[in-house]
This record gives sequence, structure tokens and C-alpha cells, in this order.
Amino acid sequence: MSGLLSGIRNNSQSPTTSSVHRSLNDPRLFEATPLRDALDEALTTYVSADSRPRREAPTPSDFARRVHGYEILNQYVVSGQWRALALASEASIVETLAEERRTILKYWVYRILALTQMGASEVADRELGRLERAGGLRGWPFELRVLRAQVPGLAYGAWTVSVDRLSALLRGCRRGMEREREFRVSLMLLRCVVEMGDSGAAAQILEGLDSDDPLVLSAAARMHLQLGGIPAAERLFVRVEGMVDKDDKLTLMNRALYAVAAGKWETAREMFAKVQAAHPEHLAAGNNLALCDLYLGQPQSMLNGLQSLMSEAPAAAGTSEELVFNYCTGLDLHYDGARLRDAKAKKLVEVATWAGDGFDTASFKLT
Repeated sequence: MSGLLSGIRNNSQSPTTSSVHRSLNDPRLFEATPLRDALDEALTTYVSADSRPRREAPTPSDFARRVHGYEILNQYVVSGQWRALALASEASIVETLAEERRTILKYWVYRILALTQMGASEVADRELGRLERAGGLRGWPFELRVLRAQVPGLAYGAWTVSVDRLSALLRGCRRGMEREREFRVSLMLLRCVVEMGDSGAAAQILEGLDSDDPLVLSAAARMHLQLGGIPAAERLFVRVEGMVDKDDKLTLMNRALYAVAAGKWETAREMFAKVQAAHPEHLAAGNNLALCDLYLGQPQSMLNGLQSLMSEAPAAAGTSEELVFNYCTGLDLHYDGARLRDAKAKKLVEVATWAGDGFDTASFKLT
């Protein structure tokens, strides 16, 4: 998300334009913003009223009839206030002068981003379709084109459409020699073909990610591991170890993940523990350490480790859907009946105290 918005933050002055497209800020382009939040509904269902944390519930009137600055919109992004962002960006689009086409399109980035993060990708797809019919793609910022490419897959599982659009963006990045954007789009394309189950296409994309950046090489190697390409991952990991110190956290994480792929859980646990000891804020290391405990037959150690991680960083680790899912999986293995329900209700309250909008309540495994 932060990468997607970097182009807006770095160029946030109001630009001028020589053409007028009044339809780009026409209120009829919008659908009603979905204001239901799954986390709020789960609290109502599973937690007594006197135990529920207070959560903000924005309304359209809170944001109407004024333009909201980039600074406040970025604050909504950081805090995960996606409903507020959707409403504020819609108001900003409608209230911005029609002549300021570039500014309006920047606000559209925030609007579509908010809808996708809220799980309202179908609404985002329909609004993007109206926007495209109103003024074509001319002048669309790169960030908005990226969202247009991603939304069909997110909304309908139409990954082939997303692949086609991302491929077009990738060709444009290559023509313009935009290496950073090329890499970002390649990773998005890779995720789409993985969703499609096309391991051959995924491997081809990975082979094309040629770089001397150890972070890039590590990311490619880890994706090889997910696809079962252990030898290819090993070759890239060896290259990385020639670039960074053997005790660097990147090297240790690579070795640990390679050990997981090889089924060497004790070795992996040792590596993850070493990273977490030196970098307590490293959520991936802590999460994987807990999973190693689970696979080594120690579910209580898993629960203790995850709870400690989430308690120490409630706004980060405590609102990680992956960590919450793994924690609740541990609860399922360790408890049952009323004790299990109470433990999950307690975790639900803890998460709701810190989480923003759009949290996937399936992570709690409540049903």
C-alpha cells in the first residue's frame, strides 16, 4: 500500500491541466460506500455489549462537501481506516474543480484502494468501469492503472484479465526503463499466475527477475520454494550469501525457510529463534518460530509464543490476520467447548481494540 501511494505523496501539489473532463467528478460515478464492518458484526455476535471495545463508525455526513488533504488521507491509510478513506476521497473528488483532472484522478487512487481493502472489490470494479467510460485511460496515474489491473482478479477471480492488464503495464515499464516499477509489476503478475495455478508461467516470471539486489533474489527464491522449486531456490540463496553477512537476518531467514521446505523443523526453529532474539519486531520470524513449535508437537509453546508476540506489539502483530489465524488454529488443537469459545472471544476483543477496517474475521475460525 505504501509503495502504491508513494507517487502521490511525492507529487502532491495541485497540478494544472489544459482540458476539462467534468464527468470525472460526477457524483453518479459512485455507488454507496459499504459501511458494514465484519469485525464489528463479529463483536455483536460473540461478545457481550459491556465487553466490546469502542470502534469508530464513520458516516457520509462526516466527510461531505469539502476537499480532504493528502496528509489526512495518508493518515487513514496508515491507521487502516478504510471506510473513512473511501468517504473522504469520494467527497474530495466531487468537490474538486472539474478542471483539475490530475488532482481528481489522484483522489480516485485513494477511493479505489479503500474499496479493495474493505473487501468491496466488486464495487471498485464497477466504479472504475464508469470512470474509464467517462474519460478513457488518458492521464491515469500509474497507481490507478495498477489498481485497475488487480481489481478483476480480486473481485471475481478473473485472474486472466488481471494478467493481461499487468502484462501491458509491464511492457510499458520496460519501454520506459523503469526498473523499480518493472519489478513491482512482475511480482503482482507472479501472484496472479500463482492464483491461477500456472506453475510454469510462475517459474518463467521468476527466471526473468534478474537482479543484483539480495532482497529481490531472496524474494524470488522464496517464491521458488512455494512452487516446490527447491534446487532453483538454493541457487539463489547461495548467491545472496555471497552478498551479505552470514549472520545477517536476511541470510538466517533464507536458511530457515529452506529448512522448512526440506522438512527440517528443528533446524528451522533454531534459525527463526536466532532472528527473533536479535530482532524482536520481526513478525515473520516470530510467526514461523511458532509454526515450528506446532509441527514439533508443542501447541502450547506455539500459543505462548504467538500471544507474547501479539501482546508486545498489539497494533502490528496483534492485528496480523496470519498471526491471528495461526493462534486460533492452536486454540482449536488445544481447547474445546466453552473454553475454546471464551479464548476466541477474548482474542476477538484484543484484535478489535487495535485493528482498523476490513479485518478478515475468517482468521478467528469462529464457525
